[in-house]
Amino acid sequence: MIIHNNNGDGMKNEAIWSDYRDKYYDDKKINLEGNVWDILIIGGGITGITTAYYLKDSGYKVLLIDKGKIGNGITGKTTAKITYLQKTIYQDLNKLFGKNKAYDYYKSQKDAIKMIKKIVDDEKIECDFKRCSSVIFTLKDKGIKKICKEKKILEDFGSKVYEANSNKCVRGIKINDSYMFNPLKFIDKLRKIIKDKVSICENVMAEKINYEDKKYIVKTSSGNIYAKRLVIACHYPFFLLPLLAPIKTYIKREYVSAGKMNKKNKYMAICIDKDLHSIRFYKDYLIYGSNDLRLTSGVDYKNGYDENRRKIQDYFSVKPEYSWMNQDIMSNDYLPFIGKVKNNFYIAFGYNAWGMTNGVLGAKIISELILDGNSEYQELFNPRRINLVMIVNSLIGLFHYIWGYILGLVKKNNPKYVEIDGILYGIYRDKEKKEHIVKLVCPHMKCFLVFNEEEMTWDCPCHGSRFDINGKVITGPACKEISLNDQKKD
Repeated sequence: MIIHNNNGDGMKNEAIWSDYRDKYYDDKKINLEGNVWDILIIGGGITGITTAYYLKDSGYKVLLIDKGKIGNGITGKTTAKITYLQKTIYQDLNKLFGKNKAYDYYKSQKDAIKMIKKIVDDEKIECDFKRCSSVIFTLKDKGIKKICKEKKILEDFGSKVYEANSNKCVRGIKINDSYMFNPLKFIDKLRKIIKDKVSICENVMAEKINYEDKKYIVKTSSGNIYAKRLVIACHYPFFLLPLLAPIKTYIKREYVSAGKMNKKNKYMAICIDKDLHSIRFYKDYLIYGSNDLRLTSGVDYKNGYDENRRKIQDYFSVKPEYSWMNQDIMSNDYLPFIGKVKNNFYIAFGYNAWGMTNGVLGAKIISELILDGNSEYQELFNPRRINLVMIVNSLIGLFHYIWGYILGLVKKNNPKYVEIDGILYGIYRDKEKKEHIVKLVCPHMKCFLVFNEEEMTWDCPCHGSRFDINGKVITGPACKEISLNDQKKD
C-alpha cells in the first residue's frame, strides 16, 4: 500500500474519489483453478468493469480479476472529464493521417459520450453525472493559431463551437455538450449490477500468459486460470510481446490537487500549452492538474507535488485538501490501442489521458468483437497497427528510455543503497527505525528504481511501475514483487 501523509495540515495524499470507494465489497469465494472460463477480463477499472457490463447477458461464463481493489488503480485517480474537446487532437490527426481519420476519432468520442449517458440513464446510476461546458485555452500568442484551427475543424465536423476569451491573456474555445461525473460511483454501481452474472475476484495479480489446446492459461498470484477468451483491460500490458507496448507508447505523469471553493462552477478546461493547467469542478471542489511531464524527464517527485499545491493556491486562492499523482499512457500516433490481437485475445490501453471516453469505448468495441465478430471502430484503433509516425516517434522514445535508465542508475532520490552478492538493494528506514529493503531493479525491463519520498514508494522512471515501501506492486506493468524476504531490523 501507499503510505499517505497529511503533511501535518490534514491534507490527504490521495485522490478526491477515494472517499467514495466502496470499502465493504463482499468478495465471493471462487474456485479459480477448477474452471475453464469462457472469458477472462484482467483489470477492474472503467474498461474492465464496463466490458463485463456489456457481456453480462451474453450467456458466457465471465470472470474479472484485478491485482488490487476494483477502481483502486488509474480510474480512481482520473479527473474524470467526459468530452470530445481534447486539446488539439483533431488538427494533430488531420496533419498526420488526413481529415477522414480525424473525423472518425471525433465520431468515436461523441459515440462514447452517448454510451456513458445511456448506461447512466438505463441503470439510473447516481454518480453526479452532469452536462457542462468544456474549454481548451492558451496563454501564449503562438497558441492562438492552434485554437482557431481546432475551432474550424470542429465546426467542419458539425459541432457548435464558441469563443471563450476571459481576458487578453486567455484565448480559448468551448463546447456545451460535455459531461463530468464521479468515476468510482459509476464503476461501483456497475459492479453491483453485474455481480450475480459475472464472477469478480480482487487481489489476484496476473503474471504470465500461455496458450495451449485452444485456451489461455494465465498464471496468477492465486494459481492458474484457464479461459477460452482473454481481455486485457489493465492500465499497462504486463507482457512485452506481441504488442511491444514500451516501444509504441510513453508515459506522462501529472500532479493533481483538490480543494474547496466559495462558489460552484459547471465547466472544465485544459490548456493546450506545454505548461499544463487542467481544471474541473466536483460539487464545491476545484480539481486542478499541472506539472505534467514525460516520465523519463525527471524524478523530482516532491517538487512536482509542491509546485502543483502552490499553483492551486496562487491562481485560485484554494487550499489543497487532496493531492495525488496520475500516470497516463500516451500512444506514439495519438490513437488508443483497442481490439483483437490474436486467437480470441483482446486488449484496450493507451488512452492518451482521455480514459473516460476511450475506456467505455474500448469496452464496447471489445464486447462487440466477442459477440458479433466486428465493430465500427476496429480498424481505427487496431492494436496491431504500424505506421510511419509510430516508427519515428518510437525511435525517439528509445532515447528517452535510455535517459530514464540513467536517471534510475544515478539514484539521486534514493535513500541508502547497498550491493549484496552483485545485487543492488534500496533501504528505507522508517520512523520506528525499521529497515524496508527492496531490490532496486524493476522486474519489468530491468530499469533502476527511484524512491518517491512524497508517497514512500519505489518508482520506475522508464515504464511507470510502482512498488510500495516493502516492494509490493502498486502499478504495473511489473507483476513481481521486489521485496527482500528477510528484512533487516535494528
